[in-house]
Amino acid sequence: MSEANFTPTEPVLVDTPITEPAEPTEPVLMDKPAAAAAPPSPAAKAPTKAEAATGPTAHAASAVDERAYQQYQALAQVVLDSAHIATKSATAAAAASRDMHAATGEFRTLTETGHKKALILLAATGGLLIICLIFFLTMGVRMNSRINQLDSMMLAVGKRVVDLNAGLESLDVINKSIESLTAQQVEQAKTQGQLETRINEALKKSETLVQGVPGETAKQVAATSDNLLKQVQGINSKLQTQAGAVQALGTEVKALKGAVGNVDKLNRDVEALVTLQKERYLETLQKNNSTQSREKAVQFPRVAPPKPADSAPAAGPQSSSTGSK
Repeated sequence: MSEANFTPTEPVLVDTPITEPAEPTEPVLMDKPAAAAAPPSPAAKAPTKAEAATGPTAHAASAVDERAYQQYQALAQVVLDSAHIATKSATAAAAASRDMHAATGEFRTLTETGHKKALILLAATGGLLIICLIFFLTMGVRMNSRINQLDSMMLAVGKRVVDLNAGLESLDVINKSIESLTAQQVEQAKTQGQLETRINEALKKSETLVQGVPGETAKQVAATSDNLLKQVQGINSKLQTQAGAVQALGTEVKALKGAVGNVDKLNRDVEALVTLQKERYLETLQKNNSTQSREKAVQFPRVAPPKPADSAPAAGPQSSSTGSK
């Protein structure tokens, strides 16, 4: 019988105390079940006169006691049910507490395991990040050094290119000077050819004039020989200036060879030009010497001794010939 199903049958009645003397009833209700459970004794079965006199009052008191006893039993049953329910609740609470404690322990172990795994993962990630950082720093340092080397190499290449451009410009200047030198040599060859033709024509004219008019021809021949000597001297000075220019060109070529390093072919060409110029210069000198020897070999015929009037003009060509010597 539970606490929710408990409904008292009758209210507890509290009677006024009986003034009549009677046998004292048992005030302790706890002994009532024991008295009820005990078998009736034979002395109790025989009612006395006093009991017969107090019969209705005792019956009313026993009824009250019976109701109190029933209420007590009901209350005891309720208390027992409550205690049983409290015991079950305590048992369930203890089981729940035990399960909660076990779940809390498992959760704690799982949390500690997860924490350890998280720490391991964090340490591995941190180590990997540190390794990647070291790798990228190393690559950055190496890349910076390579970039510096590339910059220095590009600077050196730029300097080489500038030197090469300067060498090419000097080569262009040398080519222009060589072209001008060849043009001068061509002009000189032309002038030498013209000079040779003029000398030959003058020699022919002088021979014809010597045979025709000895005195005047001698003067003209002396004048032409002086002009020819002046022209030859001018040619010699031009040749000397050309030789100086060729030597200066040779020095420039040597300096360019030290700067560029691969001008052996040009040096050979310049040396060939120098040797050719020397040969031409020697040929012109030989031709000039041959013309002078021809002029010396010319002898004017003298049929008669010169007169005093003709002695002065005859001395002029001799002095001019000595001057030409």
